Amino acid sequence: MKKILACLLSFTILASTLTGCTVGASNATATAAENQAPAETQASNEPAQAADPSVKTYNFVFIVKSMQFSFMLSMIDGAEAAAALVPNINIKCIGPETPYSVEEQIQLVEQAITDGADAILITPADSTGIVPAIEKANAAGIPIATPNTKAYGGDVLTWIGVDNYTVGYELGTALCEALEGTGKVVLIEGTAGNSTSTERVDGYLDAFKNYPGIELLDSQPADFNREKGMTVMENFLQRYPEIDGVGSINKDMTMGAIEACKAVGRDKEMVQVTFDVDNDCLDAIDAGDILITGAQEEKSQIANAIYACLLACNGYKVAPEQYIPMTLVTKDNTSTYR
Repeated sequence: MKKILACLLSFTILASTLTGCTVGASNATATAAENQAPAETQASNEPAQAADPSVKTYNFVFIVKSMQFSFMLSMIDGAEAAAALVPNINIKCIGPETPYSVEEQIQLVEQAITDGADAILITPADSTGIVPAIEKANAAGIPIATPNTKAYGGDVLTWIGVDNYTVGYELGTALCEALEGTGKVVLIEGTAGNSTSTERVDGYLDAFKNYPGIELLDSQPADFNREKGMTVMENFLQRYPEIDGVGSINKDMTMGAIEACKAVGRDKEMVQVTFDVDNDCLDAIDAGDILITGAQEEKSQIANAIYACLLACNGYKVAPEQYIPMTLVTKDNTSTYR
């Protein structure tokens, strides 16, 4: 066990210093998930070493916000790949049947506790609403980590992700610069109460304040959802005859917004900036529909969270917050992420 932990600790330190290796989910993966009933995937790793009775096998549960969200499917891919690198981790990846249902997430946490999970990892659909479930895991003595999205309470072992305020600030600044400091803009938010949405929106708003010539016409939530992003953009287009720029906190909502703009022939009049990476987004950047996006290395987030839980299960201290650097993606570097 000491050799395994020594190797794991070295690997964790190395993983924390290397970024940009694995990003995004393929369209095929996203499509398959959309056509399939929600629920769970199971990665079981049973090499020869795992059969050694002297090596404890750890059962981890990873609960995502949605099994229909390509970003979360990419995190699941990362979780299964990371667990497969260590011979004594089994990981079960599950999500709510109703996307972004914190009530169902709470039920899944409770079931993981009942099943005797050794650690629970969760991306909260609601950063406040998930707190009672975290407290139940605390009472059961089960370490809980929140990769990507913070929880606003409970005893969380570690949060690992990007600085979401900086994400919004950099994207907002890029939008203002593209408009040369003058123009009318709208902002598409995520889900109310979700830390990633709140922090990115705050960053955007502070960036806009630096440009007196930028007028924020409106800001509305679309719950990280492509269809809702389209609906919000349709409303903006009906309400405002002039829109120069569109900021969004994730690419799914942006893809919906682009569809709405193209449907009425207004896509060429405005600049779009967004966050997260997949092939659809990269194609849109290459086509000129999106100016810039940001890559947050979601697979690195979940991998580091898994290894942090393993270390904690064996008595090691881990950092309560771990930041993964963001990379801006434009036409100049889309090939890096394909």
